[in-house]
Amino acid sequence: MYKEALNILKLINDKYEAYIIGGYSRDLYMGNINSDIDITTSATKEQLKELFKDYEIIDRGFGSIILNYNNYQFEITTYRKEFGYDKNRFPKEIEFITDLSEDLKRRDFIINTLCIDHNGNFLDLLNARNDIDNKIIRCVGDSDIKISEDILRSLRAIRFATILNFKLDDELKKSIKKYSYLISNLSKKRKEEELNKILNNNNKEYGISLLKELEIDKYL
Repeated sequence: MYKEALNILKLINDKYEAYIIGGYSRDLYMGNINSDIDITTSATKEQLKELFKDYEIIDRGFGSIILNYNNYQFEITTYRKEFGYDKNRFPKEIEFITDLSEDLKRRDFIINTLCIDHNGNFLDLLNARNDIDNKIIRCVGDSDIKISEDILRSLRAIRFATILNFKLDDELKKSIKKYSYLISNLSKKRKEEELNKILNNNNKEYGISLLKELEIDKYL
């Protein structure tokens, strides 16, 4: 699957920019297995559809597509900025851009900003490898803003801490605890999805301790 992803990057890079980003890049750096590859690009959905017109494409909205390529599925998302959040979850406005560094600013945690280029080299604009090496989870930017604008990030932070056995940054902890009451706004489905990943992990005791410490348990 990784070879196919690099081939996709090469095809896109003939005209635009594209990188593997997120969990796959992080896990590859750590030597862990991950079968879910996300790609970020300066190309728009229309440009991607033209590039891959011979392949099945599923339009996901918000500048994202699912590309079926050689029997593998890849989610490809156009660089973007997000403005304002509705119900502490969804961006009210999106602006598509061509600058990777600006796209990284909208993302949740620094450990998830590590990129891989079409040659298989790491591109690390926010020093994600330092946080991975130190086993720490920190927000990209102000943690109060990140957590309050999308409260799902609280559960995602605890899920990553549980699965990776990482610590949460003190500022991130304060923000999660401060806005824990907003967890009540999440749909049952999204809460279940994150909790299942936490509670089905061998390190679940750590995850449960964080849920209690940060006072999220009483809003679940």
